[in-house]
Amino acid sequence: MVRYAVLVLYVVALVVTIATKGIPTDRTYQAAWLVGGIVAYRIDRPWRAHLAVILDWAPLIAALVAYDLSRGIAAGLGMPVRVTEPVNADRWLFGGTIPTVWLQQHLLPADGHPPWWTMLTGIVYTTHLVVPWVLGAVLYVRSRPAWARYIRRVLVLSYLGLATYILFPEAPPWYASSAGVIGEPVRRVAGFGFGFVPLDTSTVWLQAHGNSVAAMPSLHFAFTLLVAGAIWPCVHRRWLRAILTLYPLAMAFTLVYGGEHYVVDILFGVLYVVITNLVCRWWERRRTPPPVVSPDAAEEHPVAV
Repeated sequence: MVRYAVLVLYVVALVVTIATKGIPTDRTYQAAWLVGGIVAYRIDRPWRAHLAVILDWAPLIAALVAYDLSRGIAAGLGMPVRVTEPVNADRWLFGGTIPTVWLQQHLLPADGHPPWWTMLTGIVYTTHLVVPWVLGAVLYVRSRPAWARYIRRVLVLSYLGLATYILFPEAPPWYASSAGVIGEPVRRVAGFGFGFVPLDTSTVWLQAHGNSVAAMPSLHFAFTLLVAGAIWPCVHRRWLRAILTLYPLAMAFTLVYGGEHYVVDILFGVLYVVITNLVCRWWERRRTPPPVVSPDAAEEHPVAV
């Protein structure tokens, strides 16, 4: 009863916080809520178990905070911002058409009012701020080894993206349009409004954490794909797997239609997830000790040469 009471108080406090201050998006603030939720879920355990939760999550939080603080380093290094290259790449892929421009021309009403499904794309877009970290908390409660494998991939993917942002800073479609590289207007219409509705948690996050030279690869899409891959083995019903398959596709559409990324950024996001999984699997195989075979078992099952 104490455990359920604490969980109810935690959920009420979180709902009130979201209703009054919005979804927690600051890295440390968000981590505090996640760790607090884990502690609340395990409130009946001894204090050493709660301390272990903090010690497990502290290095991850520190690494991600360091990532956030380092994202703007590209501007200080003086690397040339790539504006025309991704435009040319998308034009080459689609026979002279830029998908972002085509989608906005065909899907955005001429009167400037948002289409009825704008809130849906906003929800899809903003899940990037919450779902990867909530999944980490769920995995931690269910299986610490599974959590470790997932978080290892989160960190590797984050720093692979950061290295690319530093060495190859690329501007998104809305930036290229404002700079005149794309002749047609490109609006930022992915989130809960961007001028369409009063409350826009995506805009608040972009204003606080946005990076206008970090389009390649699309980590927004890459994390969505990583989340779907982590959940996939736990989902066995076909209709749930269909929904899980639609999630990355919906994110890709939202990012390209919303003016945040080119299609080539999405494709590189897929590539970076593949590289991340290969690197992590190689590391995990190296860390896993070989099975111990007894002499008797070796005699019964000799190894063929």
